[in-house]
Amino acid sequence: MIRCLLIDDEKIANDLLLSKLTKISFVEVVGVFDNAFDALRVLDSAKVDLVFCDIQMPDITGVNFYKSLKNPPLFAFITGNPDFALEGYELDILDYIVKPYSMDRILKTLRKAQTVIRHRAANYIENQDNLIIRDRSHIAIIPYNDVFFIKADKDYVWIETLEKQYHIWKRLIDMEDILKSAQQFIRIHKSYIVNLNFARRIEGNTIKMKGSIQDIAIGGQYRTALLKKLGLSSTE
Repeated sequence: MIRCLLIDDEKIANDLLLSKLTKISFVEVVGVFDNAFDALRVLDSAKVDLVFCDIQMPDITGVNFYKSLKNPPLFAFITGNPDFALEGYELDILDYIVKPYSMDRILKTLRKAQTVIRHRAANYIENQDNLIIRDRSHIAIIPYNDVFFIKADKDYVWIETLEKQYHIWKRLIDMEDILKSAQQFIRIHKSYIVNLNFARRIEGNTIKMKGSIQDIAIGGQYRTALLKKLGLSSTE
């Protein structure tokens, strides 16, 4: 199932796309909005796989909205102006759809999304105590306690482990979800998840890691959750 979000300031455009998507068995529309700001509450609270978004909208363009997101889902821009195509593709979005469009064109975008989602899923298999990752020609089995930290790299992550670095096609927010049952891991920065078993101490806004592991900055919005996990209050 592909969970889709629709954003277009023109009601007719939203209604047209919604009518097409509701006919497709493997699509679930989780929200329809006439502006990007209202769509944020769904992006922040629900799993969204694909956003169909107009480019020319009041207050904020689709392009600038995409750029503002920390870990955006897949995006397909829809617009009546083909001149925006180059900028859209430079952002490495999934697709660029020019109005008017057919059902076949929407299906083509959805098939692209399926391919990307399956590819991402194939890069890892969640296991109780291990990350199992497809690493080029082989499958790596990495015990959770061999993972020092995970660093975001756009649509990829670097997994720093006892033996080596792994670079896989997965967003940090997805890795956060995978590791939610592993109590030693916590997101401490927009770009980092750390294994607290390798943390030595906190100095100011930095976690000092054990041995030669690099120190990692603590993002302001993550500090309270980190201290709570350590059994401390933000005033201590």
